[in-house]
Amino acid sequence: MKRKLIALLLVMSAVLSGLAASDLEFVFGGLDQHAEVIGGFLPTFLKAGAGYNGASIIEGNKTQISFLAGGGYSQRKVWQNPVDGDVIFENPVIYDTIRAEWELGLSQGFGQSLVPGKDLVTFSFAYIGRYEKNVDSFKEGEIRDNNGDWRISSLDEYIGKDYQGDIYPDLRGSREHLGTSFSAGLLVDLMDSQKMYDNGFEASVEALWAPLALNKALDGVADYYSLTFNAVAAWAPFISVENGRHWFSLTFIDRVNVNWTDGDEVPVYAQYDVSLGRKVRGFTSWTYNTQFTAVNNFDIRLAGPSVAGIFPRINLFFDIGYGCGNYFNTETEGDNLLMSTGVQFTVSFFDFIDLGYQVAYLFKGDNFVSGPEANVTGRFTFFLDF
Repeated sequence: MKRKLIALLLVMSAVLSGLAASDLEFVFGGLDQHAEVIGGFLPTFLKAGAGYNGASIIEGNKTQISFLAGGGYSQRKVWQNPVDGDVIFENPVIYDTIRAEWELGLSQGFGQSLVPGKDLVTFSFAYIGRYEKNVDSFKEGEIRDNNGDWRISSLDEYIGKDYQGDIYPDLRGSREHLGTSFSAGLLVDLMDSQKMYDNGFEASVEALWAPLALNKALDGVADYYSLTFNAVAAWAPFISVENGRHWFSLTFIDRVNVNWTDGDEVPVYAQYDVSLGRKVRGFTSWTYNTQFTAVNNFDIRLAGPSVAGIFPRINLFFDIGYGCGNYFNTETEGDNLLMSTGVQFTVSFFDFIDLGYQVAYLFKGDNFVSGPEANVTGRFTFFLDF
């Protein structure tokens, strides 16, 4: 499996090189994995596509029309009682999702960045569609350690045969969901991004809206909005380059991410990216999922040497995050502070994927999976998370 994954990355690199010579550009949309497939090591969901850059509206600035599509199979492990929304510290709801996504986007650049070849400001707009079928885990009946030994049950056992609750609105009835959302964003780009290091600053704001009228065609529904501010600053005080070859770099990089997500029907998939447990490394996705989150991620990255675009990287991190407001789809308030530190040992393929392993120490906040006294966590990684 590992050889197949590396071969896939090499093929994707060749495709990228071919697209770069034309008006088409490879656009990556995301990866996901299933925790029960080789321990989460192998991607089981891929979203990607192409952007067309040949229809420039403003001379010297980039206009892109993009289309992405993806599909796959992934696991979801959610930590709220499906009836009243109370936080579950034991025996979470575990199930699988078969999903397809598609996205049509338009972006337009304005002005000239201090970084050559980049637009200073980029406005973007996208239509995003999805279909999901939520099913029993293919490991149903097996025992897993989730703050104690628990059997993976069927969805009928977890939530009932004809669930109509508000906590997981996309799991109602047939547990199928056909979704539509729209996003609009603005990016200010002063970041010089190289394969092994970054220097500069970038900041973005994004608004996403999924209205009920376009998200109730099937039993599973959605009705929510999300507002995000994200800023990244990077400084590489030491870079070793000889004859065009990158040998070593040291980079300090810091990210601030602030989000507000709310609505009458916030689906499980929308809770994934914005949950505090997802953003503070070492914790668990779909945990500490309140309306408001604010996170600071600080990294010290040591990278190199680079051989044919492949290089090792060591990433030391320190994260702190705060969340408050109501837990999604409830009137229950939360007030959470999380802190973690750790290290990621990865191999970066063309600065596209950082494949490796992460070890984190949690010194503020509870480990939902292994229990509050288990302060050390580990997992396979595909990315550096920001």
